[in-house]
Order: sequence, then C-alpha cells, then structure tokens
Amino acid sequence: MSSAANPDSGNKSSAGAGKFVRIDKTGDAVVVSPLFTFASFTEADLAAEWKVVQHEIDAAGVKHVIVDLGEIPYFGSTVLEWMVQMWKQAKAKGGSLATCNCSQIGREVLHAARFDTLWGVFETRDEALKSVGETPA
Repeated sequence: MSSAANPDSGNKSSAGAGKFVRIDKTGDAVVVSPLFTFASFTEADLAAEWKVVQHEIDAAGVKHVIVDLGEIPYFGSTVLEWMVQMWKQAKAKGGSLATCNCSQIGREVLHAARFDTLWGVFETRDEALKSVGETPA
C-alpha cells in the first residue's frame, strides 16, 4: 500500500493507507476504505487519519465519495458519522456518496438508519464507481 499519491498511475492512484483507513482516487471520486471497526474518535491516530480523509475529499477535482466497506464485517455509529460527514462534503461540491462491498449486517444497519435511501448501496466497487459516472480501472 502506498503512503502517497502516485502521479504515474493515470486516472487511478493510491492517496494513502494508514492504520485505520485506505484512500484511493479514481477520476473525480475518492474511495475510502475503513480497515477495521473502531469505536470512537478519541484515539489521536484515528483523528489524524480522519483529517487526511477530509482533506482528500476537499481537494480540487474531487466530487464523489465511495465508501468501500469490504474490510469490515460490521460497523457502528462512528463509521456512520464519518459517512454522513463525507456525504455532506461531497454534496456541497455537487457530488454524491455511494457504498460498496457491504456485509449483510452492514446493509441492515444502513437500512435501519435509512441511509440506503440517501446513498447508493452496491455489491462491488466497480458498480459504485459507475453509479457516480466513473469508469473502473
């Protein structure tokens, strides 16, 4: 996993991988992948990585956010709070948020919170990228 963006990779790059989150870019979409379920924002490393995520979404040329939930079997309020904040950031730029690779339990959480009415919920990353107008690599 790269710790910096790779300008030689064409339309797709890895913006970074940390202890808690991996970030990839594809065109005008940022793909955010939580790497494990965490309970709160109190840990300094988690807060620092969240700032990196926000910075990547705020970057020029970024409009959409894909949240790839494939690395975590379930998630709770912290991940949902992050997703709401990322959705608001994308929406403010005229973009959207979509999720992918969500476990059955995760889909139930999104449905119970009614977020599946706001965001696309897709089986694969490619489907999520296509939903925001990106061509998967």
